[in-house]
Amino acid sequence: MLDLTAISVVDNHCHPILLEQHMSGPQFRQRWTEAKDGSLAEKHLHNSVYYLWTIRQLAQFYGCENTEDAVLAARDSQSGDELLARLVKAANIDALVLDLGYPPPEISYTAEYTAQAAGCRTVSILRVEILMQQLILQYENFDEVIERLAQHIKRAREDGYRGLKSIAAYRTGLNIAEWSKDEAAAVFAKLRPQAVSEGSLRLAHKPLNDYLLHVVFQAAAEQQLPIQFHTGYGDSDTDMRLGNPLQLRDVLERSDYQSMPVVLLHESYPYSQLGAYLAAIYPHVYFDLSYTIPFIDKLEMLAFTRQALSIAPASKLVYSTDGIYMPEMYWLGAVRGRSVLAQVLQEMIEADELDEQQAYHLARLVLHDTAAELYALLP
Repeated sequence: MLDLTAISVVDNHCHPILLEQHMSGPQFRQRWTEAKDGSLAEKHLHNSVYYLWTIRQLAQFYGCENTEDAVLAARDSQSGDELLARLVKAANIDALVLDLGYPPPEISYTAEYTAQAAGCRTVSILRVEILMQQLILQYENFDEVIERLAQHIKRAREDGYRGLKSIAAYRTGLNIAEWSKDEAAAVFAKLRPQAVSEGSLRLAHKPLNDYLLHVVFQAAAEQQLPIQFHTGYGDSDTDMRLGNPLQLRDVLERSDYQSMPVVLLHESYPYSQLGAYLAAIYPHVYFDLSYTIPFIDKLEMLAFTRQALSIAPASKLVYSTDGIYMPEMYWLGAVRGRSVLAQVLQEMIEADELDEQQAYHLARLVLHDTAAELYALLP
């Protein structure tokens, strides 16, 4: 079997961890499911293959009994900083590309503190829907919202961001259409007074969402700024039918957007073959292989990794965990990702598709080099 442990990873998409790392059993369990209803974590999660594997791996890492209680006791004996540093070092992580849109910043590590505590590099991604919501609440004139939005995207790098992220799949779907300014303005005029009155806004109004996303795309294309899209698997808040990456075809076909690198997150699961196809067809599309979330077993991860490498060039594939809340997710994804990628590449060597030198080259592209170039992390 190929040994990929010496290849450091760039985690192309992950989230900050929580400031408070000590938690109860139910709280810990809830972190390992996308289900919103807590009864699933309480009654069923301990019977899932992924969770059973997780507890076993963490027990081995912490040198404790293979039980949830023992794992919780072992991690509670350490501070959050100690957990983060230990797990990141063991995972051989070079850099974390952090989506700061969630969890809320007031309960999470900052990107800067994460780098300091973990001993690795961090860069930040700007979640565009949150920015759009803030601007709508802040400005009563729609033209000013548009102008400010474009300005924010054009100076994103200056403000310290290496890319953008859209959760359109969670809000109105990836079938991002073109609407007239008047149609978007009419939604804005109806929506804003209530949002201001309530002091908050969840932007899920299609003409307005789509119109503002096109403002983002135009500015991002001018800056050659990467944008990540949530695709496929998510919690019950997302309509999976509209999370199919093929829904992005109209956006991908726009010639004036093709200087904007597009990253399809979460291997578009269960639409993995379709996402890999898009990365094989469009020069500006990249396909993310996420090895912590979705919470699926190794056999499924082997399947989507085979599909991705069989369809798309490895220089269009990027590794991630989507790790969130706890540093264990960063480590588990690195363990699993290297293992799965090594097994698939070994199979390809045995099938005489690759030789060993070529396999290591492809592994370095997936685990590190492609994302390092995409987010300007190379020396």
